[in-house]
Amino acid sequence: MKIGIIGLPKSGKTTIFNALTGSEHPTDKYLPAAEEANIGMVQVIDDRITKLSELYKPKKTIYATIEYHDFPGIFSSHTENPENALFSSIKTNEGFVLVLRAFQDSELDGLYGNPDPLRQLEIFETEMLLADQIVAEKRLEKIELGYKRGVKTPAIQIEEHTLRSICENLEAGIPIRKIELKSEEEKAIRGFQFFSQKPLLLLLNCSEDSLGAEGETLAQLEAKGYLAEAIAGRFEEELSKLDAGEAELFMADLGIAESVRDRLTHLCYLLLGYISFFTVGEDEVRAWTIVQGDNAVTAAGKIHSDLARGFIRAECFRYADIMAHGSEKVLKEKGLFKLEGKEYIVKDGDIISVRFNV
Repeated sequence: MKIGIIGLPKSGKTTIFNALTGSEHPTDKYLPAAEEANIGMVQVIDDRITKLSELYKPKKTIYATIEYHDFPGIFSSHTENPENALFSSIKTNEGFVLVLRAFQDSELDGLYGNPDPLRQLEIFETEMLLADQIVAEKRLEKIELGYKRGVKTPAIQIEEHTLRSICENLEAGIPIRKIELKSEEEKAIRGFQFFSQKPLLLLLNCSEDSLGAEGETLAQLEAKGYLAEAIAGRFEEELSKLDAGEAELFMADLGIAESVRDRLTHLCYLLLGYISFFTVGEDEVRAWTIVQGDNAVTAAGKIHSDLARGFIRAECFRYADIMAHGSEKVLKEKGLFKLEGKEYIVKDGDIISVRFNV
């Protein structure tokens, strides 16, 4: 899973990135904007994998991971060319975490105005839609030139129709993620990786003192259809430097049940509609991530393309069942070990072994 942390300048993106990844990138507000993204990998610590590892005692235990990319403040100076290297890199992410500044800082207030998350979101949405519109309109110009040269295939006509519809919606302030597209239309625009087509999580970055007082703002953000969470970024960064015992004590004082890493992991899975299935054995216990609703062949392809290509059957059993009964032998005796075909919809917590022939 690849998630981009984005937002307006000085909103606290790198502070939150440090809290998530345990990094120590500089966050001084006087520093100039970075030229490239900070990148960090975070393990998704799933208790189910830990317990399966204790049961199977494998040589390797592999948790799922999230790759976070902390980008410099965008849409402040790059909008005129939304196809530059920075924008292209941002677009490769599967989803975005948009950081909105909600903490007071007299100097930042003087430069960027008072911390108004709704206003920041409005600025971001406007620039995001504009960037997508510029890309779509440039492509339509090229299609028109192609038509004049006699290049007019059915695929290009579908692309043209889709892009014109998208431009109309963008002009009306509607992001692409809210447009109902047919499968052939989605395929036609897949290569553009439009900003407003990607799922977006809003992270309200507030001070430690105001953490519990952001309910109204969160409700307003959620009323716009967004998944939103409040976080005291600077406090979370400090917590990430403590050992587990100390961190738990400070979290309890603020009424925080989970670290920012765990909370954001859950939210990113929810944002992208992801679930986990597992593979187990003496060599390896491993978590795999797929989209809810994916079938057994898609899951097999996550493990290896040969498994999808030569798929015969998937041997499946449930995490809860193996933990309750302790062995695969007992599951087979109780009829809890099943063979599933290509169209079987994989469920969160399934343990799968693929039969294949290439």
